[in-house]
Formats: sequence, structure tokens, C-alpha cells
Amino acid sequence: MSPHPQSKKAKAAKAKRAKARTTQEPDKPASMHEARLERQIEQRRHQARKGRLRRIRNTALGVVALGVVAGGGWLAFRPDPELAGVARPSNRGGGHVAAADYDSPTPTSGAHDARAPRCGTYREPLNPAMAVHGLEHGAVVLWYDAARPELADELIDATDEWDTHVIISANTGIDRPVVATAWGRIKAYDAADPEITEFVRTYRQRGPERLTCDR
Repeated sequence: MSPHPQSKKAKAAKAKRAKARTTQEPDKPASMHEARLERQIEQRRHQARKGRLRRIRNTALGVVALGVVAGGGWLAFRPDPELAGVARPSNRGGGHVAAADYDSPTPTSGAHDARAPRCGTYREPLNPAMAVHGLEHGAVVLWYDAARPELADELIDATDEWDTHVIISANTGIDRPVVATAWGRIKAYDAADPEITEFVRTYRQRGPERLTCDR
């Protein structure tokens, strides 16, 4: 049976309940404040993690971009390959003249004939002034001793993989079986050996004017 509302026991129970509410209610705002602080701290941690990841990503992208630029620069300015034993005579310039004069039977640069030769094989000596014009267009000229006509066929076989920018010509003024020339490059050989193929592969189409020259 419940105590009478006005009894001492009822009053004591009511006072106890009120005291309990008074004791608990101040803790509620404190708990809410702590929860808000924890959320703010977690948000700051999350933002910090995102910032670190963003910096790492940007650094990685920067390294990749730098590598691409450096690689592209290296490709753009990479020097052309050179072969051992290939001489590099002084560049005597270019230009067209009516009559050219050279100090070598196998010139590699200089003023030259206005007519450019067709690439191919010349069993009669090609005019050196026309040959230099061919060199200017990126052709390789392989001179062979006119006293050894069989060298022409050997040089044709050695260079049959190229349809353009190769000239093979007899020459009466050389003292070696074969003299290979390109613009600004020259090397003599004792036979139509495989090294001549490498000369053609390395120096073909490296003249100052890279124009068509079909064989």
C-alpha cells in the first residue's frame, strides 16, 4: 500500500527523488560538451590525415612530372651516335656554285653543284660537286675504286635494306677500295665489309637538308 502523500515517508521519498535529479542534471551538459570536443578532435585528425595524403600525392606527381620533363629534355638534346674511327673533316659550308673545287676526291661538305643527284649506283664516276649536294640532302655516298668494278655489286648487296639516301659510285682518285662519306663524316675501308652497313645505318639522313632521294 502506497504511503499517504502527506506522510513523512512520502515527503522523504519525494525529496530523495528531487535530490537525485539535481545531482544528475548538471552532468548532462558536461557530457554533451565532451562529445562535441571529441567530434571536433576527430574532425581535425581526419583533416590532418587528408592533408598528409594530399602532400604525398602532390610530391609523387611532382617527381613523375620532373622525370618526364627530364626524359623529354634528354631525348630532345640527345647527341647523334658516332662510330669509332670515323673522321670529321672541317665543315666547308654549302651553297650552289657553277664550278666547285675540292682538296679531296671524296669531299664531305662545301659549295656544290645546284643539281642534286639521284640516289642509286653510278658505275661511271659521279661528279663530286653533285655528290656533295646529295650529302647535303642526307645521302651517304660510298665511293669504290673504279679499277675494281666488282665492289659495286658488293656494296649494293651490303646496302639493299635501304631504298633511299644511298649513293654508290666509282671513283678514280681514291687509294683505298672503299671510302664511305656522309655530310661531315668519312671513313676508308679495305673491302665492302659489314662495317660499311653500320656506317650507312648511323649517318644516313643526317645532312643539313633532309630531302627525298630515292634509289
